[in-house]
Amino acid sequence: MDNSTDIPAVKPESPASSATWRTGVRLFAILAIFLTGAFILTVTTSQTDYIEYWCSGKLLLHHANPYSPSGVMALERAQGFQDSRPIIMLNPPWALFLIAPLGLVGLRTGLFLWTVATAGCVVASTWLLRIRAGDRAMAYVFAPAVATVIMGQSSTFLLLGFCLFLYFYRNRPFFAGASLLLMAIKPHLFLVFWFVLLVDCIYRRCYSLLAGGLAALAASTLFSVYFDPHIWTHYITMFRGYKIQQSFLPTASMFFRMMIDVRAFWLLFVPSVCATAWGIWYYLRRKHVWNWRVHGMLLMIITVLASPYGYFTDEVVLLPSILYALTLRGRSKYSAWALLVVNTIALAVVLGTHAVLDSRAYMWTPVTWLAWFLYATRGFEPETSPDSQIDLPNATPADHAY
Repeated sequence: MDNSTDIPAVKPESPASSATWRTGVRLFAILAIFLTGAFILTVTTSQTDYIEYWCSGKLLLHHANPYSPSGVMALERAQGFQDSRPIIMLNPPWALFLIAPLGLVGLRTGLFLWTVATAGCVVASTWLLRIRAGDRAMAYVFAPAVATVIMGQSSTFLLLGFCLFLYFYRNRPFFAGASLLLMAIKPHLFLVFWFVLLVDCIYRRCYSLLAGGLAALAASTLFSVYFDPHIWTHYITMFRGYKIQQSFLPTASMFFRMMIDVRAFWLLFVPSVCATAWGIWYYLRRKHVWNWRVHGMLLMIITVLASPYGYFTDEVVLLPSILYALTLRGRSKYSAWALLVVNTIALAVVLGTHAVLDSRAYMWTPVTWLAWFLYATRGFEPETSPDSQIDLPNATPADHAY
């Protein structure tokens, strides 16, 4: 049945407007890369989160406790770290395979390799999403991606894991499940996603995807246990002593907690519970046509918005959603320029705050990405709209239902 009559008429962008947009983004990319490079040169390794990964990698390969506050502090002090409290890696034991190679090299060499790896995740993700060359510049200067590289964070691995999942989930479900290991390095960030994915696997009886995820988790955990047989005890001890309840998080969940009772830690999880209920409802209404490459874009934005714990750098996982809306045929007329403005402001905040991730200056970004996505895709219904130009491989006609 031809559903074209259900799609509201939207005036497409003229070639001149599209060319102007791409030229503007490229110029912005050149400026952003220059500023980022200058910023990195002024920041020492002891001021970035990379230092915690390097220290944990060193301790792990020496069969020591990678979560030891005293052990991490000793290594950080030797590298010029001045704070009274060490920066400790909070990722679960199955994430240690990522940072173990850093223990084989020195601090500076490791920083170079880590920067190449984190930046490479963004490049690989654009390839997996099959983004047109003219639209890739926006991906490379996406503010959360820039912040991740500057601060030596691990968040671009989350992005790569999500893109691998989107690449494999239809034809290689086992590998799609295994790729979720990269997202599981920060499992708290994706509570809504995990529940909806479980419901989808049960509905479609796609148990090979679950098997792939469990196999990857088991293998990575065994890797960590080989170097530290008491790794889980050490992790739990560290987490209990970290006092995360007293940390400030620039998230919507923290804002919700502050509005009601800042002392009630459990309030951070209320938005996730509500968002999970919405996510399951959103899935059940579309279960017969559900497409992670399409419907999953809005779901991921809601997931990150409602997460109980997260930082601005973690929002890099929203890049597929942003690019989906940006390349959607017939998107809202000024959405591309609006995105450029929002991203420029976010990048200015990153550089202006010296990339201090717990700054209150980032509290506006999650809801802003959602507002922009809804504006860019307004007037389109998931069952009737054309797909965006994120040309994922092996697409079928069923894939072209937003």
